[in-house]
Amino acid sequence: MRTIFLIFILLAFKGEISLAKNHLHYPFESTKDSIALDNAYMRVLRDGAACTLANTPNFGTRIIVALDKIKFKSNRGTIKINRGGIAVFLENEFYDLPKGSYFEIALKKEHPPLTKPSEWLEPLKNKIIYENTEFRVFEERLNPGDTRALHSHAQRVVVRLNQVQLTDPRYSPNGKPGTGIQVANTVKFAESVLHVTKNLSDIPLFNIVIEYKIEHN
Repeated sequence: MRTIFLIFILLAFKGEISLAKNHLHYPFESTKDSIALDNAYMRVLRDGAACTLANTPNFGTRIIVALDKIKFKSNRGTIKINRGGIAVFLENEFYDLPKGSYFEIALKKEHPPLTKPSEWLEPLKNKIIYENTEFRVFEERLNPGDTRALHSHAQRVVVRLNQVQLTDPRYSPNGKPGTGIQVANTVKFAESVLHVTKNLSDIPLFNIVIEYKIEHN
């Protein structure tokens, strides 16, 4: 029985080494050119990774958001996701550097206190696809010409998948030329806010949003 247990441990260890064998520049797998966003709360890389290995200092959960069909190996087996799909890896999990087009959002453990909007009103018409005690991930969708009523957001990163123009109709009902443009395949960190959103474009809004959780009434 002891021999079988030792063989199991060796195989597991070999599997983790196999996944990590190409990651000689740990914990920074990519060049600075692949860093799309870096602040006190998170680091976001395009087609690269800050920490594919488990238990990287100062990094916790990592979220992969696919910009195309991608496939890669992880401690949970082979992961396959299409554009707009996500894979969430907790601090003690690891994965191979994906091949293809994607963002990796790596949440920092030692970040400043989170800020709150002046009032909390849950945003409607979105679909939550993952959540835990720290953050939630949702598909932010809004049909052409549609409006999302007054709602709140905590601090968050937005992965933009469709190019649309947005406005807050309370201040600019028809928008202003060159403003409110959501450029596809880009990311933006956004502070907490209370606002109204209208989609001025003839295609739907489609974003993946990773939003920190805050206490609210």
